[in-house]
Order: sequence, then structure tokens, then C-alpha cells
Amino acid sequence: MLGSKLFIGCAAIFATGTEFFLTVPPARAADRQISVIAPADLIIYRQVSFSDLNLALPAGQTTLRHRVGGAVHSLCDAVMGNVSMSMPQILRSRCHDDAWSQANPQIASAVQRAQDLAATGTSSITAASIVISISN
Repeated sequence: MLGSKLFIGCAAIFATGTEFFLTVPPARAADRQISVIAPADLIIYRQVSFSDLNLALPAGQTTLRHRVGGAVHSLCDAVMGNVSMSMPQILRSRCHDDAWSQANPQIASAVQRAQDLAATGTSSITAASIVISISN
């Protein structure tokens, strides 16, 4: 039982680059709609709000990166919780890398939107929160 759960957990982490991460950067989210049907207990996600931050300033950007870092740790802890601590650190590192690869383009879009608004008062980028997810 533990062996099969461990195998499934490892396979899910290593396969995340293809079928488990379905994200659309906020700038493109209005262009297309994606529907995913999966049992709720198979997907773990974290959502990070930044509506209270001024991302046009470095301090706001730093705070957002700290919040996302906390969400990444929480997400990977939830996934790795069922895996023995004797598992290689590479699994945890891979989870963190995959989560950050989802978050970084979203952060860049959010910062660009804030800078556009600060400079011109308008932006073509849609406001959104940062969402990262992984299969459990």
C-alpha cells in the first residue's frame, strides 16, 4: 500500500510538466477558457492574493514573492506529507521548481500590470491572483 502511494506520488511530481499543471498566464486568460474535470482530492492548489500590494514598487514585489514562497512551501508540504522523510531531497526540490515555474510568469504579469497602471493609468493585462497547483 505504502509502496503504491509512494510510486503514484513520485510519478505525479515528475509528470507535472505535462498533464498536471494547467495554467494560463493572466494576460492570456481572457483569450481562452480551460475546463479541467478531476476529482477534487487529486488536485492541491494555493491561491495568493496581492490586491493590497503596490507592485509598482520594489517593496510590494518583495512581499508578493515572500507570499508566493510560503504558498509553494505549503503546497509541496501537502503533497510530500505522504512521502517518507527518507525520500531524496530531489523530490521536494522538483516540486518547488515546478510550483515556481507556474508562479513566476504570473508574478511578472502582475508586476507589468502594476507598472502599466502607474505609468499610463491603464493596462491590457487582466487583474488576477497567483494560483499554483499540483496533483496529489
